[in-house]
Amino acid sequence: MRTDGGTEGPRVDDPEAELLAAGALQEGSSGDLQVTPAFNEAWQSEIEDVKADEDANRAELVEVMGIDSEGDVELEAVDDAFRITIDGALIGSLESQAAFYADLAGARLLADRVDAWHDLPVADRSRLLKGLRLFLETCPACGTEVVFETETVESCCGSYQVAAVDCDGCGARLFESAPINEDALS
Repeated sequence: MRTDGGTEGPRVDDPEAELLAAGALQEGSSGDLQVTPAFNEAWQSEIEDVKADEDANRAELVEVMGIDSEGDVELEAVDDAFRITIDGALIGSLESQAAFYADLAGARLLADRVDAWHDLPVADRSRLLKGLRLFLETCPACGTEVVFETETVESCCGSYQVAAVDCDGCGARLFESAPINEDALS
């Protein structure tokens, strides 16, 4: 994490390094990063709590996202996304409701483990949470194993490769990267 000494405040430059420092990730025997057993156990417990109380999630979400609003918060699955609106205005979306469960539970844990969590810009908090979701082993919605893969995504302007984490059981998308620059991979 860096600080710019005053007006800018703390920022996250390297989400993986921050998650390692927070004790959420560790290097496995293969050299790959993985969620620490202690963090994973706490994360799974928090996910179950999040799933159990939808009303509390709305208020907590407003706090996690740093939104100064007393408006009506709605959380809804729409097509292949999970939308967050306040008074009907779209303020954000996630890949799925399962991703929402993972992020809200992760935010609860990272608030106590990441220095200056509450001072971080919402975009940096989101980067940490999305980075954490990349390491999920089971789906927060159904408990089935997840699969990491690259795939081609079609849009109005063409097709492109993305890295994705999907649930094998319920099909929930848990993570999707920005388009992969295939020239950089060569």
